[in-house]
Amino acid sequence: MKNKSNIVIVIGTLAIYSLNQLVLKNLGIPFFNNYLNDLLAVPLFFALINSISLYRSNTQVTSFKYLFVITVGLSFLGEYLAIFLRPGSVSDWWDVLCYFIGMFVYYLITNVIIKPI
Repeated sequence: MKNKSNIVIVIGTLAIYSLNQLVLKNLGIPFFNNYLNDLLAVPLFFALINSISLYRSNTQVTSFKYLFVITVGLSFLGEYLAIFLRPGSVSDWWDVLCYFIGMFVYYLITNVIIKPI
C-alpha cells in the first residue's frame, strides 16, 4: 500500500509535466514557463527514490527533517552547481522556493493525506 502513493505521485507529476510542456507553457503565463517544473521535480524525485527503496529494502524517507535536508542538497545541486555544469544557467531563489513547496506537498501527501500504516 505504501508504494501505491509513490506510484500515483510519479504518474501525477509526469502527467502535469506533460500538460505543462504541451499546453500550459503556450499560455504565456510566467509560472508555467519558469517554475512549475521546479515545483514538480522534488516530489517526483522523492517518489522515485522511495519506490526503489521500498522495493529493495522495504524502507522509505518520509520524515520532515530528512526530506528537508535532502531538499537543501537538491537545491544546492540545482541552483549552484548547475551554473558550472550548464552554460547559460542562472540561480533563482524562486526555484529554491518551488523545490521546498514541492517537498512540503510530498510530505503532506505521504504523511497527512495518506496516513502511513
